[in-house]
Amino acid sequence: MTSSALQSKQFNRSIYLAAEGMRLMRPKYFTPEVRQFHDGERSFLLDLLRSTPYHLIIEVGCSYYRLIGVKNDVTDYLGIDINPPRARRSEHGDGAVIRCDANKFFRRKRLINEIMRRYDGRILCILPFNFLGTMDAPLEFLALICQSPFDLALSLFSTSERATVARLKYYDLCGIEVQSVARTDDYVRFDCSNGFQAFAFDPIFLRNRISAYGFRLNNAEHHDVCNFLHFSKEASFKDI
Repeated sequence: MTSSALQSKQFNRSIYLAAEGMRLMRPKYFTPEVRQFHDGERSFLLDLLRSTPYHLIIEVGCSYYRLIGVKNDVTDYLGIDINPPRARRSEHGDGAVIRCDANKFFRRKRLINEIMRRYDGRILCILPFNFLGTMDAPLEFLALICQSPFDLALSLFSTSERATVARLKYYDLCGIEVQSVARTDDYVRFDCSNGFQAFAFDPIFLRNRISAYGFRLNNAEHHDVCNFLHFSKEASFKDI
């Protein structure tokens, strides 16, 4: 499959700044399956951060510091969001959010190199709650992410039939009308009436893609509704 097959129509960014995008992260629209996803994601990351000594976690698409609670007291937190909360620093002073398009952030090589230097390279980048699947041109974005030196944790909707039904119900509650569903061996894609496209990726497909950039899959959890993957650059933690 070529990356051109996964080109979105560049509507997703504008959707996330509109009413539908706001509803996607409001708890009153969370179905039991979405809550199951969030609970599993939190459990996976808590276990990961207990066993791996990261100095900084970067949550992309953080939506009001959603995963700040998974870090310990000695780990810093940076959120990146296109539509962040007004308070750019958390009330406890243990994290900060910057307003930035994710593509633009990962193209700032000097900033990324400075972050790597400041945190001694021990940094985990989290793409939470199917964030990859709702980016414009997701494979191009994944390639950009994989060119950075950060370790990577992904939370993804499954391509199972149960997950597809759950996604349809969730999007309907959020006011997003799905017009058609496309299924391949590598992904399930929703095409929506407002131009929004949303993917669920097969974890083996992603593992192969990400491994090609010099990452090693350290851990994975597969569930009927969601999948969680943790990758590290092969040189990461070599001195530990």
